[in-house]
Amino acid sequence: MIRIIRLTFLIAIVVSLSACAGTADKKVPQLANELCGCFTKFQETISVDAKEMMKAVAESASPQSEMMKGMSKLKPEDATDFGEKLRSVGTPGSTVYACMQEFDKKHSKETTKDKQALTEQLLDEMLKNNNCPVGAAIINLSLKKNSQ
Repeated sequence: MIRIIRLTFLIAIVVSLSACAGTADKKVPQLANELCGCFTKFQETISVDAKEMMKAVAESASPQSEMMKGMSKLKPEDATDFGEKLRSVGTPGSTVYACMQEFDKKHSKETTKDKQALTEQLLDEMLKNNNCPVGAAIINLSLKKNSQ
């Protein structure tokens, strides 16, 4: 099964922003847009059904359950293909991984008053962008995992 833990480490970059003055809090739309950009090429490689599943995961109050349910509804070959592609996201050398590392370098000095609130705002902003289901889903999975 898909290792969600492996994926959510990517988003730890975002929530590792220092807690203080809040420079990141003023850049939520920009940060969300950049994060979405990290998933653009990946999203082009997955099926329409997988994108729809990830959109449901992004919007779900129980994203892990939604992911399991969605995976079971995919055609077996789509589920296998999507699972392999999703696992590769957290692999050093992957496009998403490289993009997230660049994001981290660029924003390493950013700060936030409340990491949880910033992550929620990023998710909200990413949900507004209908072209970002995978990024939003990973943020939501990370958000729900960290709140448990």
